[in-house]
Amino acid sequence: MTDENNRRFMELAFATAFRRLGNTSPNPPVGAVIVRDGEMVAQGGTLRCGSSHAEVAALEAAGAASRGAEMFVTLEPCCHYGKTPPCTEAIIKGGIHRVHIPMLDPNPLVAGKGVAALQAAGIDVVFMHEMRHRAADIYRSFKKLILRRKPFVIHKCAMTMDGRTATTSGDSRWITSEYSRYIVHRLRAKVDAVIVGKNTLLRDNPALTVRMDSFDDHVRRFFEDPPAVAGRNNFFIASLLREDPAEYRDPCRIVMGMPEIEDAGARFFSDDNYIIFETKERLDAMSRSARGGTPGIGRNVVPLRGGTKRDAVVQVLEELERRGVMLILLEGGAALSGSFFDSGEIDQYMYFLSPRIAGNGLPVMAASGFATIGESLPLHDLSYAVLNEEILCNGYRDVYSFEMV
Repeated sequence: MTDENNRRFMELAFATAFRRLGNTSPNPPVGAVIVRDGEMVAQGGTLRCGSSHAEVAALEAAGAASRGAEMFVTLEPCCHYGKTPPCTEAIIKGGIHRVHIPMLDPNPLVAGKGVAALQAAGIDVVFMHEMRHRAADIYRSFKKLILRRKPFVIHKCAMTMDGRTATTSGDSRWITSEYSRYIVHRLRAKVDAVIVGKNTLLRDNPALTVRMDSFDDHVRRFFEDPPAVAGRNNFFIASLLREDPAEYRDPCRIVMGMPEIEDAGARFFSDDNYIIFETKERLDAMSRSARGGTPGIGRNVVPLRGGTKRDAVVQVLEELERRGVMLILLEGGAALSGSFFDSGEIDQYMYFLSPRIAGNGLPVMAASGFATIGESLPLHDLSYAVLNEEILCNGYRDVYSFEMV
């Protein structure tokens, strides 16, 4: 097949991988396409953790047609036993004769061993280096989770052009338009958890759920011709702008700090899909004072050991990693985002810039800050998109290694 056809099939595999994002954690979302005689015969995506990986799903869909066919898969096939058998064994058994991949799996249990297993069985492995940038954009979160044992954190914020998230009175509805909020709901469908501070919970009564059907038709029509992505043509951002989630579940709702005011009817407590993090000392003090917090939430409360704000952030991320959370959206509160920033745990910054000037008001974050511009945090791999009259700006803390490992 020509290089153009190869890229087309790998693009189909990546589209499948993106659609699975938010439904596979802590496994990476992978897409696989099986091609025979230049025609696609089957495709598959990674299912929920403990179920089939993308390669196996595609092979099951292809049946006997996989023998002598090629496979395009967005990440190196696994070669170890976990909750499922190795994908390399399924590929070999299925009779695939060539496998195309854009990058190696960062998991040390794989990291080249999957390629070696396929090659040892006589299967040709083709590295599609030109597609590694797409892989980078979708597997940043998995790379952090598998190598640092911490979830990947996106800080999402809507702000005025002078950097305010609310006016002096605290009013913030709405800084940005429904076009930007529509993308935020798409984003929520791709993450495992959303975190806010207790002041945001009390002030805004957020639902923190995915509500794609709450927008008018003219908003949907706007994205039928998706806005172009300037700067780095980020696959993650471009995919958010391009399509609605076909399958999703609401992310786990998380609040940092037990709210003092009891309100079991708050939208945050609409079901049991939430967690409250609070220090053990404060929980004990609230219990002694008979305020007790919000009724009926005891089983959803995770006590934190004492220490600094950085200690609290580390404990939260460790607990969420233990629960299989891979991708987190940090949504509300200057103090909260400041704590994560000071801890060095914000990985991606996704800011929606509104053509408004507040003059004063609440800042984006209340962090320790720097004495000089030279000390400030530079962002990398920057992307921009115009959403009607607003601008989506996206950047990363770290430069992703675009090598094969």
